[in-house]
Amino acid sequence: MSAKLITLRIFYTFFLLIGIFHLQGQDLQFSQYYSAPLQLNPALTGGFGAKYRVSAIYRDQWRGPLERSISSFGASLDLRFDINSGALSGDAAGVGLQFITDQASPVDLSTNLIAVSGGFHKSLSRNQKKYISAGAQLVTGQRNILYENLVFQDQFDGVNSFSGVTGEDLPSNNFGFSDLAVGLNFVNTVSTDVQYYIGASLQHVLEPQFSFYKKDNDVNQQSKSDSRLKRKYTLHAGSTLRTSENLSISPRLLFVNQGESMRGLLGTVFIIEPNHTDAFNFHLGTWLTGVRDFEGGAKLDDIGFLVGMSMGDLFIGMSYDLNLRDIVKYTTGQGAFELSITYLGNYEDEGGACPTF
Repeated sequence: MSAKLITLRIFYTFFLLIGIFHLQGQDLQFSQYYSAPLQLNPALTGGFGAKYRVSAIYRDQWRGPLERSISSFGASLDLRFDINSGALSGDAAGVGLQFITDQASPVDLSTNLIAVSGGFHKSLSRNQKKYISAGAQLVTGQRNILYENLVFQDQFDGVNSFSGVTGEDLPSNNFGFSDLAVGLNFVNTVSTDVQYYIGASLQHVLEPQFSFYKKDNDVNQQSKSDSRLKRKYTLHAGSTLRTSENLSISPRLLFVNQGESMRGLLGTVFIIEPNHTDAFNFHLGTWLTGVRDFEGGAKLDDIGFLVGMSMGDLFIGMSYDLNLRDIVKYTTGQGAFELSITYLGNYEDEGGACPTF
């Protein structure tokens, strides 16, 4: 092993440790965020024109620069219960279960979340085309890291390998936490050709401790060091407009603020129906994402592209985010690929609080 490779390896490990142990944690964010509705906003639980919904999404990121890419997977099931009697006639309730796992290699830093959510959808019109929804979500999470793949400078044997035993004082590699999220959503189906929606959510209400380390002044080593997962504020909005017999457009926006991190997404999805009477259609979309950088300025982060199709009650989408900030230095592998699948059971097409993709 050359001296250059040894130096790069030490630097790379140091960089990973800084990112893992000392920076404030930020959430995973899917670009196809409407394909992970319960992760976006608990008020979307049961917010669809069907009896149940099964969703799954996979994200693969930074495959080029890393030996193994950062991968994320989410799956959810939510049910809708219509209320057809009494003072709440025309309203609906929803319950949902969600699982998300996020793994960063090569140190196998993993975060696993299981969430139970509930939503209530209040009809604001007699024809049940206008709803205000509220939801809440209880989350339990677990973080784990494998130290086997980490190397430190004191392990170097002075020749060509890191075969020694490190003297680093490493913390316990596993811990659990609990959290809470709440949200609101409004949807109005103006006509068969026009629908719009707007929602907001507050996640990490409890601001759980997110560090592997314990407080230095805690003799019993029971209290976590003060490194909380900051509250995340999300605003999402959009509409679906039928412009012709075979074409609809769905402009949408997303804004996320978590601590010092800000992210905004603006894009449009084109829904093409080759045959208006057929249940098969294509989805083509694009978006731009902007972020606030370390100096506090706004910069474009990536441009995304989506291709998808729906076949009856089944929706499949594939997207790719092309990184714009490092495109000159790194020509390949800086983006993120996503694949999503959604199935609506007993679909009724009566309008809902969550669009496709």
